[in-house]
Amino acid sequence: MRKITILAIALSGLLLTQCNDFGDINTSPNSPSQPDTRFLYVGATRRAIPTFQINGAMGNSPSYDPWTLYIPQYISEKVNIQYTNFNLLTFSTGTAYYTGPLRSLNKIIELNSNEETKNNPAVLAFGGNINQIALARTLKAYIYMHLTDALGMIPYSDALKGYEGIFQPAYDSQQTIYTGLNTELEQAYQQFDESSPLDATHEILYNGDIAKWKKFNASVRMQLAIKLFKVDAANGKTRFAKAYNDGFIRNNNDIFEFKYLKETNNQHPLYENIIISGRRDFYPSATIVDTLLAYNDPRLFEYVEEAPAGGYSGMPFGLTTGDAAAIPTNTLSTFKTKYYEQDAPAVLITPSVMLLAAAEAAERGWITASAQSLYEEAITAGLTQHGISAGDVTAYLAEPKVAYLTGGTQDERIAQIAMQKWIASYLQDGIEAWSDFRRLGIPDLRPGPNTTITALPRRKLYHTDDYNANKANYNAAIAAQGADAINTRVWWDQ
Repeated sequence: MRKITILAIALSGLLLTQCNDFGDINTSPNSPSQPDTRFLYVGATRRAIPTFQINGAMGNSPSYDPWTLYIPQYISEKVNIQYTNFNLLTFSTGTAYYTGPLRSLNKIIELNSNEETKNNPAVLAFGGNINQIALARTLKAYIYMHLTDALGMIPYSDALKGYEGIFQPAYDSQQTIYTGLNTELEQAYQQFDESSPLDATHEILYNGDIAKWKKFNASVRMQLAIKLFKVDAANGKTRFAKAYNDGFIRNNNDIFEFKYLKETNNQHPLYENIIISGRRDFYPSATIVDTLLAYNDPRLFEYVEEAPAGGYSGMPFGLTTGDAAAIPTNTLSTFKTKYYEQDAPAVLITPSVMLLAAAEAAERGWITASAQSLYEEAITAGLTQHGISAGDVTAYLAEPKVAYLTGGTQDERIAQIAMQKWIASYLQDGIEAWSDFRRLGIPDLRPGPNTTITALPRRKLYHTDDYNANKANYNAAIAAQGADAINTRVWWDQ
C-alpha cells in the first residue's frame, strides 16, 4: 500500500472541507457539514482493529494492560508485576468502541444510505455506496464479536441509537447477538461488488480489494460459528458450512492485519515500549517457548530470539515481583525483532488459524472435507508464513506430537488441532486465542503463583464507566447472565 500518514489524511480532510470565501461565519469549521467517509473509516480502523492484538493501542499508553496477549499466555511480565496477577480485570467499551469506532462505522452506513448524502462527493470519494455499506457492516460485526466474547451480554440491538432517543440501551443476550452478527455478515457479503474497488489509499486494511474483504467476511462468520458446537450445534454447522463454501482467508497473501507505519503517530505498541521507552516489561512466556521446544517446532526461531546467555527460555508466568526480578535477564529469550519494528503489522487472521478451524469443523462433520488434509495445509501455511523452508515443513509434519492422529478419539484429534491453533496464534488475535482456550481447554493454561484466582478468567468485567449511566440495564444483564465475575461463563462457553 502507499504509506500515507494519519496526519496527512487529517490535513487533506481539512483542505477538502475548506471554503474559497468566508461562507457562513456561523458554521463551525471543526464540524464539517459534509463528513468524508474516508476519514471516518481510517479513524475507526486505527482505533479499534489493532487492539485485538494488543489492548491499549488506542492512544493512552501503547502497552497499557495487554490482556489480549497475557491471558492466552503468549507474554509474561518481568518488571513491576501488575497485570499478570489478574488484579485489573475490567474492560471498557464505551469511549473505546461504542462512541468512537462503532459510531463512525454507523455513520458511514448512514451517509451511504441517505438519499440526501449518498451522492455527495465527500462520500463517493471513498468508493461506491454499496461497498462502503458492506465494509462498514462487516467491520462492525467483527468488533461486536470481540466485545461480546470478552463480556457476554452487551448493548447491541439498541446500541448507537442516541439519535432516536435511546440513551440507555438494553443488553442483548449473546445468543441474540451471535444470530444478529451472522445475519449482518451474510447480508454484507451479498452486497459486496468486486467490480468496484474502494479507494486504495484510504482503505488501509486491504487496499480496496473487495475480493479480499469477502474472504475476511466469511472468515469472521466461521469464527462465530465454530464457537457454537456446545450450545447450538445445528446452527453452528449450517453457518460454518455456508461461510466455508463462500471462500475464506486461505492464502498468506490474504492475511488480515493492521499495518503500522514508520512514523511516530502510527507505530507498533511494542516498538513504543521497547525502543522508544527503553523498557522490557514483557517477555515471551515460558508457556509458549516450552511448547515450541517440546514440539521441536521451527517457529521457535521465528517467534523468539536466543537468550544472551544461550539457549531458549521464556519468562515464567504470573510470578511475584521479587521472584520475577530474581531471574537474570540474560537467560531469557526476547521477542523476535520483527514483532517490535516500528511498522510491524498487527496480524489478526491468518490462513493457518482459519484452516485449523476448518479442520475442527471437518472432525465434527460440519463440512465435507478431510480434517487431516486441512490440518496439514494449515501447518504448512503457518510455517511458510514465517519463511520456513519446505523441507522443514515436511520434517515438522512428521514429528510424533504433530503427525495427525488417524486413530484415537475425536476429542484427541480436536485437541491436537487446538494445540496447533494456539501455537499458530502467537502474538495475533489474543481474544480469539482466549476463546479457543475457553471452549476447548487446550493448552492447559493456569494462573501463576502471584494471584488469588485458581483458574483463568472466563470473561472480563464490565467497566463502571460503561454502566454507571445505564444501571438498570446493567442489573438486568447480570440477573440474566450471572454475576459480574470472571468465573461467569458467556453463553457459548458452557
